[in-house]
Amino acid sequence: MSHPGKKRSFGLLAAFMAASVAIAGCGNNGGGASGSSSPSAPASPSASPSAAPPESAPVAAEPYELKWLKAQDISVPYDPAKDAVKQAIEAKLNVKIVPEMVDVQQYKTKLNLKMSSGDIPDVVRIDFADDFQKYAPLGAFVDLTDLINEQDTPNIMAEVPPEVFEQAKVNGKIYGIPYQGGPGAGYRWDLVMRTDYLQDIGAAVPKTLDEYYEALKKVKAEKPDVIPLGGYTAQIGQVKYANNSFDHIFGAFGVTPGFFTEQDGKFGNYDIDPRTKEALLFLQKMYKEGLIDKEFATIKEEQLRAKLFSGKLFSWMGWWSTANDYDTQVETNELIKAKQLGADEKLPDQAEEPFKYLTLTGSLVGADGKAVAPMGAPFSQMTAISAKTKDPQKVLQIIEDSLSPDNQMLTVWGLEGEDYVLENGKMKVVTDLLDPKTKQDKNGNFRGVQSYLFAPGLNGWPRYLESLPLRFAEALDVAIHNPYQITDASNYLDSPTKVAKLVELNTMRDSVFTQIIMGGDIAKFDEFVAKWKTQGGDQILQELEESFQQKTGR
Repeated sequence: MSHPGKKRSFGLLAAFMAASVAIAGCGNNGGGASGSSSPSAPASPSASPSAAPPESAPVAAEPYELKWLKAQDISVPYDPAKDAVKQAIEAKLNVKIVPEMVDVQQYKTKLNLKMSSGDIPDVVRIDFADDFQKYAPLGAFVDLTDLINEQDTPNIMAEVPPEVFEQAKVNGKIYGIPYQGGPGAGYRWDLVMRTDYLQDIGAAVPKTLDEYYEALKKVKAEKPDVIPLGGYTAQIGQVKYANNSFDHIFGAFGVTPGFFTEQDGKFGNYDIDPRTKEALLFLQKMYKEGLIDKEFATIKEEQLRAKLFSGKLFSWMGWWSTANDYDTQVETNELIKAKQLGADEKLPDQAEEPFKYLTLTGSLVGADGKAVAPMGAPFSQMTAISAKTKDPQKVLQIIEDSLSPDNQMLTVWGLEGEDYVLENGKMKVVTDLLDPKTKQDKNGNFRGVQSYLFAPGLNGWPRYLESLPLRFAEALDVAIHNPYQITDASNYLDSPTKVAKLVELNTMRDSVFTQIIMGGDIAKFDEFVAKWKTQGGDQILQELEESFQQKTGR
């Protein structure tokens, strides 16, 4: 269920990839390393004195050293000195990666501390909204405006369309390369339900909010120790009222908290929309009736998982890639309870098998037959080069070289025949290379795929869709083909007040919405709206309108 953030796009496949790259077969043939040519034969004693001396073999350039801030789940074993993918990329691109490890939950905090102190890594992956827009004008990153073009960086231009670079400009300049990570923007959440519980109550997969509500009530009545709808609060270190847990409820009312709207050049925000008030009243009703987990506002993701695996949860909003493992975990616990599996026994990987215990579906429609689902922006992060790096053009060339088709296959998928195989022309990822406990292969190497890459992924990483096992393909298919996706109208528009005040406004929203859902006076919503407007909201809307007019020429 983990993911990069609420409306961020995702590092797709990180949840299930166990394969990566090894160093076998890689030579220093990229990133400025020269291949050796055979030296001339020594001159014979009878050679003419005027003969030219033999040529020396060209000397390969020293690997370029790159400081890299690496987000890592510290609960998972890992040693960068034994990372086969890192070694392979270093050899292929002629670089020396010097990683500084930071827990994934603290990455943003650590990066901001480094930005503030000026201790910036050579290459930075940074959120576009707020952080990148804040630091770029201050000279933190190299101005790439005149360095990125069809002639000098064709691989980069093939990955990032000119119109996207235009959206990514800050004060009219290019300070980084837009990054998405996978097949572009989109909604990546599914409503997930226990299939067997649906069957037990004699219900079909709900398509409307009313049908879903009735299913929750039946689960409550017939399975009193099962939570009808679960939620959790924390993701990437940011405490929120329910993360994406209630997207399907808000969406059926035609709103999605946090998104700005635009109509005929006039901007608004769903947080202060009257329909949000209606959605909160409905959620409050659900909470009062015991249909929502009483702990939704305090538990973390791992605690929600424990409830699911033990059979005490009927439905929740799930990040697309988690359903595979969760289905297996549910089955494991059911088999243990039935004494058909030992307490310490594990089931094999079942990614290529149909789902057994979970049903995935998209948005629920409201009374008007409509819904909304919060689609990610065309890009959400930037790969920027530190202004303090010793050779910015060399770093840009390394990035350019890494985006050749062959090098993308290496940095994204690993080595053919080891980390992936081609069967009848179709790529299949090898998922059993690593010991599940040590996370090492049989040679003691860590094979952390997609740990050190520059690939933007805006158009999809090479051969991405065909690489998915059955369960992942089904889950992603439901998510990306949700027909009700909408984008945030404020994407890439300039608003200094939004940068300065949005976190404060969102924190206030999260607190108020939580209180209302848990039974607080609905009048708190109107009070929130008034404060939202006076404490920066109205100024943000005005600045967005001005930026919109400037960019559209109105």
